[in-house]
Amino acid sequence: MTSQFTRRRVLRGAGTALLGSALSGRAAARAVDDEREVLHEFGYGDVRLTGGPLGSHYQAIHAHYLSLDNDRLLKIYRQHAGMDAPGKEMGGWYGTNGFIPGHSFGQYVSGLARFGSGTGDAACHAKVRQMVEEFGRTLQRNPDPYAGEGAEKLWPAYVLDKHEIGLIDAYRLSGVAAAAELLPRVISGALPFISPDSRDRIGKKDPPYDETYVLPENLFAVAEITKNQRYHALATHYLLDQEFFDPLARGEDVLPGKHAYSHAISLSSAAKAYLVLGETKYKKALVNAWEFLERQRYASGGWGPEELFITPHRGALYDSLSNTKAHFETPCGSYANLKLARYLLRFTGEARYGDGLERDIFNTILATRKPDSDGDYPYYSTYGPGASKQYYDSKWPCCSGTLAQAVADYPLNIYFHSANALFVNLYAPSQLVWRRSGEQVLVRQETDFPAGDKITIRLSLNRPRRFEMRLRIPGWVAAAPRLTVNRRPFKTAVMPASFATIDRTWSNGDTIELVLPQSFRTLAIDELHPETVALMKGPLMYVGIDTTGEAQWRSIAPSLGLKPLPLSRQRYLRQERDTEQVFVPYYLVGEETYETYFRSA
Repeated sequence: MTSQFTRRRVLRGAGTALLGSALSGRAAARAVDDEREVLHEFGYGDVRLTGGPLGSHYQAIHAHYLSLDNDRLLKIYRQHAGMDAPGKEMGGWYGTNGFIPGHSFGQYVSGLARFGSGTGDAACHAKVRQMVEEFGRTLQRNPDPYAGEGAEKLWPAYVLDKHEIGLIDAYRLSGVAAAAELLPRVISGALPFISPDSRDRIGKKDPPYDETYVLPENLFAVAEITKNQRYHALATHYLLDQEFFDPLARGEDVLPGKHAYSHAISLSSAAKAYLVLGETKYKKALVNAWEFLERQRYASGGWGPEELFITPHRGALYDSLSNTKAHFETPCGSYANLKLARYLLRFTGEARYGDGLERDIFNTILATRKPDSDGDYPYYSTYGPGASKQYYDSKWPCCSGTLAQAVADYPLNIYFHSANALFVNLYAPSQLVWRRSGEQVLVRQETDFPAGDKITIRLSLNRPRRFEMRLRIPGWVAAAPRLTVNRRPFKTAVMPASFATIDRTWSNGDTIELVLPQSFRTLAIDELHPETVALMKGPLMYVGIDTTGEAQWRSIAPSLGLKPLPLSRQRYLRQERDTEQVFVPYYLVGEETYETYFRSA
């Protein structure tokens, strides 16, 4: 057990001394401590995607979730409250007889609030308001916040965490005051069903246990919104210190055998604990967890075959290519990956986490199959021979919720800032408004990256201002990058896996150009099987389109012999003896069958 005292004692103590009181000045100061962050995120509304593959995907997923029917989403909650419940039955995981009825409602609210804030789309905010207010009406009739009967069997902490983030984002991003009022009611209604102590989840199914250890991140946020120390105490109580964060902080790799996504996303609770409590062990746990995850990754950046972390250095990733098709729980795992990378960027300012973020965003979440209109969603990515992108076998699975959140978070990954520096972390067509010292700097990024190598950044200012522009130089660059300011070479350290610094007084219309040379290379699946490789170019994982109809291992020569197809910048033809094969970035694969790994000839 993580703690020697029960939740009941936490609540009783909070009720006598702190329940309903504001956070003390000391606690509030600790909750917002800039010294713990080297870099800071921008808000959703500060950054707009203006094109490119991320922009196209963002627009498509935005439109998809905006089109979901509110009556369908609310039906099971209205039924549970004994209310009139129009709308078609959802089915799948979400429906009346589902695995976890109504489980992803909060994530849909969260994603829509983020899309609304990121685009200024009033329709998103209106939809969020209606969903929250109608959900609140069901709680007036039935205070049980779960949609199914026998809530103790329905992973109540798992669902509560999703309810919380939906209400948090509805309040903070969509301005729905009722969401903040509902938070205490939802938590109060959920607590009787939740374990009084944080319990670790063992494996995938045997036994699963509920995921109480994912709760702290959002409980800390609830404490900030409500100014109620009760939720701060609950958040601290549910931190999975003994079994997870403490050994990670000591440098012990405790990942093998654990359920992959739930433990990866719980690292966000460690990050929030570091920000709020200031205990450095949580930062150490994150840094070490990232290193341990690096031993777990496929070329895409994904991990967790059959949703379990493997034991490294035993060839388990290689073995997984032939013993399962469930290699990476993609929308959920991508959400955890990207959050972890952003937290580490904020805490350390180190470019290597930007490299990892870039690999993950282009090869995992961007590469998912688009959902349909009736609950079919992507879930696993498959990297074995003869693979194809499939929907999950049940409608409305968990990944339907994290898909909305991960894609809505795209703008957060591009830029960061410190007091006197703007960091460009990701290269994508976008526009940023950086407000500083009562003025604003407008930054426009133009690029066809990753198809091309060139990035152009244009600045608009009211008057000349001195600050630093720091551009991430990826670790994969194939040759010396070229950096110019107003078409003149700028002399500064330009090293792979670092941020190149341009410190000068900027004027309106100044332009930066950065060229990042890319070339093909191979990446072995693990050290025991160096002959089994994936094909990479820049941050992208390339796969071979397979039209043979047979799952097979093909060879790939070190020289590769790839030739670009006419009129195509990201499709290449490889000819070998009497066979031909086309290679494309994994994110461009649609319905085709593909091969990810090859024998190095």
